[in-house]
Amino acid sequence: MKKISTSLLLVLFVSVSAFCQIEEKIKKEGVVPGVIFDGEKEIEGYFKRTGTAYSDGKAFDAPWQFQDKMKFIEKDVFAKAEKIKNKLYESYEAKNCSGFRYDTLTYASVKYADMSAVGMDMLPKKMFMRVVSEDKISLFHYFDSPPSVVSGPEGFEPYYIDCAKPNLVYRVGEEGKLKLVNDMNITKELADCPMVVEKQEKGEYQVVESNEEASGGNKFLNNMMFKEQVRIMAIEDYNANCE
Repeated sequence: MKKISTSLLLVLFVSVSAFCQIEEKIKKEGVVPGVIFDGEKEIEGYFKRTGTAYSDGKAFDAPWQFQDKMKFIEKDVFAKAEKIKNKLYESYEAKNCSGFRYDTLTYASVKYADMSAVGMDMLPKKMFMRVVSEDKISLFHYFDSPPSVVSGPEGFEPYYIDCAKPNLVYRVGEEGKLKLVNDMNITKELADCPMVVEKQEKGEYQVVESNEEASGGNKFLNNMMFKEQVRIMAIEDYNANCE
């Protein structure tokens, strides 16, 4: 019994020691635990830390960086390598996998055309997009990218701040086209759910509420001033109550 207890303690000590070494290595190399999704397969490992941009000594959130190429090293390779060299990292683009999880954030590989942009961004292209929710109508966050060159005394700061604000995008079903929630035509696109269409036509999706039946002015205010919020209400209703 004493031998068994000693053996268990030894195993526990070795396990804790190995865990501490890995944690120290993670901190030293500046990596973040994550998973690459390759269809049904999940590959565990670590990402090179990303998501931060700098301007004039200031740090800014840079969520647009996750939409492009990601540097990833598999868990076993990381654990066995005495020194982590750049060549040990693999570059993953949206065309190479179905998505990834970076710490607690999940991203899906999608095709999207930013119709609000000017130039090449208007063309559909594969990218990673942050998943907000997955359902009959799924929601994602898309982030604009800052320009590569700017002029003026403020530098990149206003661009970084503006580009860190998410654009809410939706997709109907698995194969639907991704579009801005703000542009959704509820009566046409959700016509397969009469209940949602009827509530929209009656002005029942209200951000600005009224104790009386929705007036024409109230409908206009909700649908023009609070377009996105009204459409989110319709999407939530659709996901909860429609087939």
